[in-house]
Amino acid sequence: MSAPSSFRQRLQQTLRDLQPAPTGVAPAERLRVALGAALGIFFTAFCSQWLAGDTVDHFWHSSSLGATALLIFALPSSPFAQPWAVVVGNLSAAMVGMLCGMLIDPPLLAATVAVPLAILVMMQLRAVHPPGAGLALYMVLQHLHDPRLLMFPFLFSLGLIVLVGVAYHRLTGRRYPHRQIASTASQTAADHLSQGDLDRALARYNEVLAISQADLADLLQQASQASGEAFQRHLGELRCADIMTPQVYSVASDLPLAGVWPILRASSSRLLPVVDAEHRLVGMIGLEQWLDALEQKQAAPQPSLPQRIRRILVRRKPSGEAQPQWVRDAMVPTPAIARAGQPILDILPLLCQGGLYHVPVLDDGQHLIGIITQTDLLRALNTAMLEA
Repeated sequence: MSAPSSFRQRLQQTLRDLQPAPTGVAPAERLRVALGAALGIFFTAFCSQWLAGDTVDHFWHSSSLGATALLIFALPSSPFAQPWAVVVGNLSAAMVGMLCGMLIDPPLLAATVAVPLAILVMMQLRAVHPPGAGLALYMVLQHLHDPRLLMFPFLFSLGLIVLVGVAYHRLTGRRYPHRQIASTASQTAADHLSQGDLDRALARYNEVLAISQADLADLLQQASQASGEAFQRHLGELRCADIMTPQVYSVASDLPLAGVWPILRASSSRLLPVVDAEHRLVGMIGLEQWLDALEQKQAAPQPSLPQRIRRILVRRKPSGEAQPQWVRDAMVPTPAIARAGQPILDILPLLCQGGLYHVPVLDDGQHLIGIITQTDLLRALNTAMLEA
């Protein structure tokens, strides 16, 4: 591969990686989110301006509320959008920004210190809220040093928009706030995933997630259920003709018993289908039936000369039970059969309960067209699991 073509492929792959992922959000849900954000901002602004009177600027001191509204109404399950993160994260970041603006004289240095320090404080308080970092920077740039601003408009506006979010989500059939710790029920349901397993996986990931542990466990449960449904759906679509082995070792019903052993040895099967002249299934014969027939034949007394002459003259068999000589004399009835168009789920219990290792597959005319073994079934199950 030449260098230009390799570079072009890497560039194309990079551009594909930069493409936005599909959100999977329906248009109705997008409208619901936008309407909720509009109501949250409206009620917060209206109440703040009503309390502030002519000092309208008080409301706009908490302009980061727009980003907070996005999290509360668009990402209500995110840890960043929970009430603790919204209130504590914003207030702690605002305090950090205010202190940096008061204690550090050059605004450039104050801003450089305020943002990372606010992030550290929010992470320590388990109240990471992205708009809080912007609020810390805003406090420095606007030289806001009045501690009363933390109560109004900040705390007032934050508490109000959280209440609007709780009411709006409940009225529209959504849940907010979300629990942040997975319950025992969700741990058990999510494929027996324990809290310890989840904690170890998150520790190895070692990054801040925009989803709570509880929602992550629920998501794993739903993914497991969807995978199981896909597995069952794929199995339900498979027919016996799809997984059967078409090359079948079989024996003719009029074959002498001596000719069975070479076929049994070549097939390595416990049972062989027995077919008539038109290749219709008439029974099964295996090593056990073949040995029983030979032992019975060898144990039979040899007829005397007068008995042989009398048998020829009257053209009938000697008295007593006839000894097996042909395959049809030693074969046994077929324990189970399958049709070509029959779902494999129908024969799954037959091959899984033990004692049955082969199921002949017939067409509508009772002709033998294949056989399904336990190996064929396991191969189909493995393929279904990979494609589910």
